[in-house]
Amino acid sequence: MKQITKPMIILGVICIVCAGLLGIVESVTREPIRIQNEATANAGMQKVAPDAASFEAVELEEGENVDGIEVASVNKALDASGAAIGYVVEVLPSGFGGTIDLMVGVDLDGAVTGISVLSLSESPGLGARATEDWFQDQFVGMTSPVAVQKDGGQVESITSATITSRAVSNGVTAAIDWAVDYAGGAN
Repeated sequence: MKQITKPMIILGVICIVCAGLLGIVESVTREPIRIQNEATANAGMQKVAPDAASFEAVELEEGENVDGIEVASVNKALDASGAAIGYVVEVLPSGFGGTIDLMVGVDLDGAVTGISVLSLSESPGLGARATEDWFQDQFVGMTSPVAVQKDGGQVESITSATITSRAVSNGVTAAIDWAVDYAGGAN
């Protein structure tokens, strides 16, 4: 019994020390991580709504979606005087490799001012190319519905990654539709 008790006590002490150290590291890094996430979100919003001077969060209902695509967050884009000039809508369409976290800027006329892929888990060299500027820039000025060329739209698909291109196009359409419905209905 003594042969088992001593290693158990030692292992227990090691576990307690490790858990304490993990708690300390988490508490030290919590605020810098929050600040970095906020800076990344602000940079993304500024990229998709370049004329905005500031952003104001819009309250969403739990599980809000447009055509089955989840709307994760929305911010009203404001000019220097505080007047609304559009919306930044974060949507989560499903791509080939999973959910694509997509931020879309939409002006008050329902035209895209920019898009930014915040995160995705698509195939490297294929669907992951959705983060490239040439792909994202082609959405600027488009209105709903947005579709890839194979489906009769204007979006040039990423070669061998039509599923990803469709997912981004569907996400952009959902963001535009949300902004147009909100601006037309709630404001």
